[in-house]
Amino acid sequence: MDERYDLCVIGAGTAGFAAAQCAHKHGRTVLLASGPGDLGGTCILRGCMPAKTLFAATERLSEVEAAEELGVRAEAARADLPAIVARKRELIEYFAEDRVEELERYPLARGWARFVARDAIEVDGRRITAERFIVATGSHIVAPPIDGLAETGYLTSDDALELTRAPASIAILGGGPVGCEFAQYFARLGARVTLVQSEATLLRKEDDDVGRAIGAVLRHEGIDVRTGCEVLRCRRDGDARVLQLADADGARELRVETIMLASNRVPNVERLGLDAAGIETTANGIAVDPFLATTNERVYAAGDVLGRRCLVHVAEYAGRLAARNAFADEPLAADFDRFEAHAVYTQPQVAVAGLTERIARARGIDVRVKRHPFRDVGKAVVAGEPEGFVKMIVTADGTIAGIAIVGEGASELIGEGIALIDARATTRIVSDMPHLHPTMSEIFARVADDFEAEDVPELAASALG
Repeated sequence: MDERYDLCVIGAGTAGFAAAQCAHKHGRTVLLASGPGDLGGTCILRGCMPAKTLFAATERLSEVEAAEELGVRAEAARADLPAIVARKRELIEYFAEDRVEELERYPLARGWARFVARDAIEVDGRRITAERFIVATGSHIVAPPIDGLAETGYLTSDDALELTRAPASIAILGGGPVGCEFAQYFARLGARVTLVQSEATLLRKEDDDVGRAIGAVLRHEGIDVRTGCEVLRCRRDGDARVLQLADADGARELRVETIMLASNRVPNVERLGLDAAGIETTANGIAVDPFLATTNERVYAAGDVLGRRCLVHVAEYAGRLAARNAFADEPLAADFDRFEAHAVYTQPQVAVAGLTERIARARGIDVRVKRHPFRDVGKAVVAGEPEGFVKMIVTADGTIAGIAIVGEGASELIGEGIALIDARATTRIVSDMPHLHPTMSEIFARVADDFEAEDVPELAASALG
């Protein structure tokens, strides 16, 4: 006999959990269908939380090493990697237990779910029908098509989280957020790190000035950053991994102990039997309309399966919106521009909200752009953190459309940036806002002042007729 629910959510990670919470809150019966692995979702088990726990340790190590610049004589510090990883495991177990307790409040079906009709799935021998479904099965790491890579062997970021011994040398393939973060992490553990990026700058989804700034930081820390560089093939030579690289200067070989992939993630859609449900996909993921409905009117999708940035707050937003729209008489269109603020947890950090300069210009938006350096902010100087800048993208009427930060604590500072963009604040408003002194956040007023100073001659001329 079929089991019947108002909503069946396939996937119990961030998006799926948010969808279940939203539907339950509005009185719907909900079943969660989750794969046979550990419950908790990528962020808790293999993503944000474990990675940032590791990075926190090497950040402290770096701060101790830099303390002498502030007049503090510290004893030589060292990283105890087994202890760092043990702490990470303990914290992740705590986070996961809390999430599992919340998930188990709902009926659960464990195993690989697949559609067998437009309104039914099978999972673990059970047939489940529902008025609506939400697919939120997440994503997985995919290896690039490099000759010999599989035979040579490599680590993924999942594997790197469990290493209790740092490799003597490592080549990290991919200069996005994961690649940059782990490059700095391993370098601070004493590894000789080569970061290989095929694009001309790191962090290819950001504006070039942001990528160049982080590239300069990593090079200063002794990391061999190779941009505009392709990996042609890989092979084993005894205990060494050998990569054949090619860049503007020609081909060369790189010998390392370990290779790590920091490449793209792809949606988990292979096992779902989407054809049986009439659900179409694109090259990026499950095809949805502006309301997150798939080509099957009963089925919605949320989270990484949409092929957008793999971010927790984006997944939460999409999960809640999909659950709301699934039963709404008047569905709301998704507005991902509001929610795709993001950060890179290098040191200094990168954080971006709203439109980048590149995207704004590609959309034909008339924008002005200014940057203000942290070295002009007293708190940054006295704290020994003068690197970086705040960049503001402003429309013709003075409205702030985007903010990028490279600097200490950027992931926290971007909260003000998100609020300003969401409120459609102008540079005049920010210039007039009170900002505590001395704080890092004063830089928002400084860059707004730069725009206002530029407008003064024009305003004066207008006032004089």
